[in-house]
Amino acid sequence: MTPNTEWKKLAASLIAAAVFTVLFLVSYFFIDGMSGGFAIAFVSFFLAISSFVVALPFFTRARTMDTILSDPSPLAHWIYPEEMARASVEREYREFQARNRAMFIIIGGMLAVVALFFLIFVQEGGFETAVILLAIAALLFVVSRVTPWLERRRAMTSPHEAVITYQGIVYEGSVYPFRSFLVFWHGVTLQEPKKKNPAALVFSFTQLVGRFIIQPFEVVVPVPPGEEESARDIAGDLGGIPTMNE
Repeated sequence: MTPNTEWKKLAASLIAAAVFTVLFLVSYFFIDGMSGGFAIAFVSFFLAISSFVVALPFFTRARTMDTILSDPSPLAHWIYPEEMARASVEREYREFQARNRAMFIIIGGMLAVVALFFLIFVQEGGFETAVILLAIAALLFVVSRVTPWLERRRAMTSPHEAVITYQGIVYEGSVYPFRSFLVFWHGVTLQEPKKKNPAALVFSFTQLVGRFIIQPFEVVVPVPPGEEESARDIAGDLGGIPTMNE
C-alpha cells in the first residue's frame, strides 16, 4: 500500500516557516535597517508567510490521503505494470517543471525588482542587500529545478497504483484531493485509447498561483487493460463527461 508522505511535507513546510520567522526577527531587531535589515526582514517575512501558506494544503492533502487509503470500498484500485507507470511518471515530470517555472517567475521576479531598487537607490548597504536578495532568488531557482527531479525519482520508486474515491485520487504515491486549499477540481473525462496510449481518466484542476493567476493542470490516470467499463462508470459517478477523444 502507498505510504502517506504528505505529513512529512507538512512538517518540512512548518520548519521552513519557523526558520524564516527567526531570520525575520533577527534581521528586524539586530541589523540596522538602512544597512539591509529592513530588506532582509521583508523577504524573510514574505518567505515565512509563504511557507505557512504552503503548509495549509499539505495538511488538507495529508488528511485526504489518509481517508482515501483507508476507504474499504474505493471506486477503483488499479495496479500498473512497470512500463505503463514509467511513461506516466515522465509526463507528470514535465508538467511539474512547467508549474515550478511559473512560480519562480513570480517570486524570483519580485526579488529581482527589490534587489534592483536597493542597488540603484540605496547607497549605504544597498549593494550588500541586493546581493543577498539575488542569492535568495538563485536558491529558489535551484529549488524549483531540483524538486521536479526529486518528485520524479520518488514516483519511480513508489508503488505503481491508483486509488480513486469520492474524496480524491492517490496516484503514483501522490494525492490529489477534490477539495483543497487554492486547488479546485472541475471534473473528469474518459479519454479513449489512441495509438500506444491506453485509455485514461483525465481529472481537470486549476491552481491559484499568486493573487490573480489561475493555472490549469490535469492528472491523467491510465486505465489498465480490461478496466475501461469500470473507468466509464467512475466518470459517470463523479459527474464527468463520459468520453473525450483526442
